[in-house]
Amino acid sequence: MMLFALMLCPFCFTMGAFVFSGLLDPMARDLGVSVSTVATLQSAFAIVCALCGPLLAKFTSSLNRKHLLLSTLLVLTVSNLASAFALDYRTLFWLRALSGGLGALAFPLAVTLATQANTPELRARAVAAVYAGVPFSLMFGVPAGSLVGAEFGWAASFALTAAVCAFALGFVWVKVPGLGEVAQVSASTSPASISGEAKVYLLITFLTFTSMFCLVGLIGPTITTLTGFDGRGIAAMQLLAGVSGLIGLRFGARLESGRSPYSLTLLFGVMVASLGILVGPLYSGLAGSAGLGLMALSILLGPLAQFAIAAIVQTRLAVSAGSAATLVLSINSSMIYLGQGLGIAVGAYALDIAGRGAPPLSGTLLAALGIAVAVVLERSRVQNQQS
Repeated sequence: MMLFALMLCPFCFTMGAFVFSGLLDPMARDLGVSVSTVATLQSAFAIVCALCGPLLAKFTSSLNRKHLLLSTLLVLTVSNLASAFALDYRTLFWLRALSGGLGALAFPLAVTLATQANTPELRARAVAAVYAGVPFSLMFGVPAGSLVGAEFGWAASFALTAAVCAFALGFVWVKVPGLGEVAQVSASTSPASISGEAKVYLLITFLTFTSMFCLVGLIGPTITTLTGFDGRGIAAMQLLAGVSGLIGLRFGARLESGRSPYSLTLLFGVMVASLGILVGPLYSGLAGSAGLGLMALSILLGPLAQFAIAAIVQTRLAVSAGSAATLVLSINSSMIYLGQGLGIAVGAYALDIAGRGAPPLSGTLLAALGIAVAVVLERSRVQNQQS
C-alpha cells in the first residue's frame, strides 16, 4: 500500500497540470481568450515546476521527506481548489504557476521514498510502480476532468483535482513511513558533478516530452478536428492514451531488463511515426472514420513510446545516482515538466502561425532530433560494454 500511496503523488500532480486539456474550447470562450492562450496555462504550470524543482530539492534537503511530501500535497490541494474559483485568465494563470512551482517536489520525493524503501533488486519495479501514477492519471484523472468539466463547467475539473490531492495527502500520511523508517537523502552533490552520461539522459527526457507535448497540450482541439468528438469522446481518447502509456511503462521495463542495446533509438522512431501520421490529415481536413483511425493509432503509439523511454531513463538514473538521488531525479522531473511546458508553447505558437497540422509537425522534428541523440548515446554504451 505504500507504493500505491506514493503513486498517488504523480497521479494528482499530473492531473492538476492537464485536467483541463480536453476543455480548451469552452475555457477560451468563458475567459475571452484564444485556445492557444488557454493552452499556455499548462505551460505556466510545467515551466515553473521545472525551474523550481531543483531549487526546492536543494534548499529542503535537510527536511523530513514524508513531512515535505505532505506539505507539497497540501499546497496542491489548496491551489487547485482556488483555481476552481478563478474569475479571469490572469488569476488562473498565476494560480497554475503557483501550483506547478510549489508542487514540484511531489514526483521526485515519491520516487526517492520508493527507491529507499526497497532493496536494490526491487528498485526498478518500485520506480515503475510510482511512475505509473502518470499514465494512470492520463487514463482516469484527466478524462474524469473532461467529463466533469463538460457536465458542470471547466471549474469543476479543478475542484475534482483538489479532492484527489486531499485524498492523496491522507493516504500518504497513513501509509508512508516517517523519519527513521526511511533513510534521508543526501543532497550534497551539485549539478556540476552529475556524470556526462546522466546529462545525456536528461536531454533525452527533455526531447521526449517536448516533442510529444507539441500535440498533447492541444489534444482536445486536435481530436475534435479529426473525429468531431467533444466531451465524452475526448475523454475516451484520453483514456486510450493513458492505457497506452501504462503499457509503455511495462514495455520499457522489459526492454531495460533485457538490456536491448538500441531501445531508445527504436522508441524515438515510434514517436516520429505517431506524430507524423497526423500532419497531412490535419492540413487536408480529413475527418470521419479515417480521421478517427489515424487519431487512435497515434494515441496508441505515441504515449507507449514516450513512457517506455521515461521508464528506461528514470530507472537508470534512480539506480546510478546513489546519494544524489533526490537532486538527479528532481532535475529529471524538471526536464519532464520543462519539456511539457515548452512543447505546449511550441505547439500553440505553431498552431497560431501555421494551422492545425503544425503542432504534430513540430513534435515530429523534435522527436527526429531525439533519434540522433539516442543513436550517439547507445553506440557509446555498446562500445563501453564491449571494451
